[in-house]
Amino acid sequence: MEIITMIKGKIDETVSQDFEDAYAAIKEEGITDGLVASYLLKDLVVPDLYKIESVWVNEDILKNMMDNDETSTEVKLFEKFGVDPTVEVYEVRDSFSQFEE
Repeated sequence: MEIITMIKGKIDETVSQDFEDAYAAIKEEGITDGLVASYLLKDLVVPDLYKIESVWVNEDILKNMMDNDETSTEVKLFEKFGVDPTVEVYEVRDSFSQFEE
């Protein structure tokens, strides 16, 4: 089953565009093995709250990173902007898609 990580923290509005640009640059660096998708989210109620939601193939990918004491790219991004982010990890139990092209 897939795993979802949610990395979140508050980014000062004066550097929010730089943060968004830095996230976009991650795609140019190459995608981490086992990453299915990643989404940069900005809270509509708390405008300085950003979240990066990443979907991983399985739990083994994350365990391997932890075993090798690797810091994820998403965490490093927040740290680059002086933020110690909150990290949440979820196991996907079920899913569905409503829209198909």
